[in-house]
Amino acid sequence: MLSSLLTKHFITIILIAAFGLKLMARKKTRNAELRYSWITIICCSLLVIEDLAESMTALDPGLVFWRILLSVIGYTLRPAAAVGLLLVICPPGRRTWRVWILCLVNFAVYATAFFSPIAFSFDEEYQFVRGPLGYFGFFVALLYLIQVLMLTWKRFYEGRNTERWLLIICGISCIAAAFIDASYGGCRVNEAIMISSVFFYMFLRAHDNRLDSLTALDNRFAFYDDTRYKKKSISAIASIDINGLKTINDTQGHAAGDTAIEEISRCLRRVNSHDTTAYRLGGDEFVIVFVQQALDAIEQKMAKVKAAVIRSGYSISTGCAVMTESESVEDVLRKSDRCMYEDKAAYYRQKGIDRRAHIGMN
Repeated sequence: MLSSLLTKHFITIILIAAFGLKLMARKKTRNAELRYSWITIICCSLLVIEDLAESMTALDPGLVFWRILLSVIGYTLRPAAAVGLLLVICPPGRRTWRVWILCLVNFAVYATAFFSPIAFSFDEEYQFVRGPLGYFGFFVALLYLIQVLMLTWKRFYEGRNTERWLLIICGISCIAAAFIDASYGGCRVNEAIMISSVFFYMFLRAHDNRLDSLTALDNRFAFYDDTRYKKKSISAIASIDINGLKTINDTQGHAAGDTAIEEISRCLRRVNSHDTTAYRLGGDEFVIVFVQQALDAIEQKMAKVKAAVIRSGYSISTGCAVMTESESVEDVLRKSDRCMYEDKAAYYRQKGIDRRAHIGMN
């Protein structure tokens, strides 16, 4: 029996071992997000153990209490494994205890098996009987997986849908596996969730190549990659440069300069959305790409950025250029840079600083 059960869970066990080793070796970007993958790994590991133990208790009617307990644990762990996927994808502000509410309700529903057949029970021949709420756990897992699909589609907008479709396929596969398990029994949902977790990890690793390591904004590569695909829908490009960064580096040290860059980046992230994306091209050079937006909306967002920067105690120079059909992205970027340098020159004139006497000063 043990060998047949191990064979049944072979794919899940291999994925748990390989993915777990990979996560332990992962030390850098996305630690905060990827650590939630351990929820899925631990839940799937416990599900394998639960299935092995439950199969043994199924041989002896005298162990009915333990069989019920193990079954309750199994029905609780499946949705919890889906929560691990959801927390990886969730924006930080939405990772709260509330995501676990459905899991707790699910546990309460199946715990009724100790005194009621409403969820499940065992007949006189010690055969499993599903009650009126017997499919509740699969319904809860389905809701979590739908949330994963919706957040994936919304959060990872990069002008192209190819990568997102890979994750959508993974989510749909998990949903299909949940239906198969609900209808015919088995452990397909465990396998589907683990396979999806591996694909989510690979996707996030690839996504990291687009991120600036200091600020977590999209980087220069992402800017040129995105604008190549978004060119026809770009409304305008804004250039942004920090005022006085060299002075900060020279007088307070480069750590203070990095702090300034990080603070400006936090201000820029506040306007990030599906139609507005901020990038760090390098040093203290930032750009914002606006997609299918009216000029007044763009001006409001730029004013919001400047106000946030002022509140943070720093200063920036900005320039914005509207995109036309006859212009390339490089042309518009050069125009926005010129406007930004004019704004910077005006800033230093107002401060009474001769920039020619401060070569290299930002």
